[in-house]
Amino acid sequence: MKPVTFNQNIANQNSYLITYKNKALVIDPGFNGEAILTTIANKQLLLEMVLITHGHYDHLRDVRLLATKHDFLLVIHADDYPNLVDTSLNYATSFNGSFQIKQSQRVLQVKDNETIAFGTGNITVLHTPGHTRGSVCYLIDGTLFSGDTLFCGDAGRTDLAGGSPKMMKESLIRLFHGLTNETIVYPGHEEMTSIGAERGHYLFLSHR
Repeated sequence: MKPVTFNQNIANQNSYLITYKNKALVIDPGFNGEAILTTIANKQLLLEMVLITHGHYDHLRDVRLLATKHDFLLVIHADDYPNLVDTSLNYATSFNGSFQIKQSQRVLQVKDNETIAFGTGNITVLHTPGHTRGSVCYLIDGTLFSGDTLFCGDAGRTDLAGGSPKMMKESLIRLFHGLTNETIVYPGHEEMTSIGAERGHYLFLSHR
């Protein structure tokens, strides 16, 4: 499974488009909404779901733009649901913007280990707090979409609202213990990596 990646934006923020037949899901539309809409229109896709890894503006902003053209289910962890309406939590003002979800938007608040059907398989929600309280990774067909929990050679910052170094450490341990070295990782910023490659950067974690 190879997603279409969008990242031509000021924050080098990654959005992902996954398709099954004529159905599509998007992960973290962020700053890539126009390009996503163009691709969906060109491929004549039906956008069913938008998955949010965590409730920060650079991952949320273009949810509203997608909603002007499509009716979809928005998926976010219950602990980050408040970020959809609170600019002090989603940091929209840091980008000279604002964000508040429309009342008409369909939202599914998920919890750890919950599964969501898509195509012929399931999406597994892995709660990985540390960057925010409700940060999650989505495991789809053995591929991990890690948001701002795990990057290539780095982990997400823990000094923003809801962040926790202790929780981040526990989340990384969970990923390294629970996933194989071959698991491909598509992060929220920068380039893709793998659990095996990142295990080497966090060797002190993998044995605990």
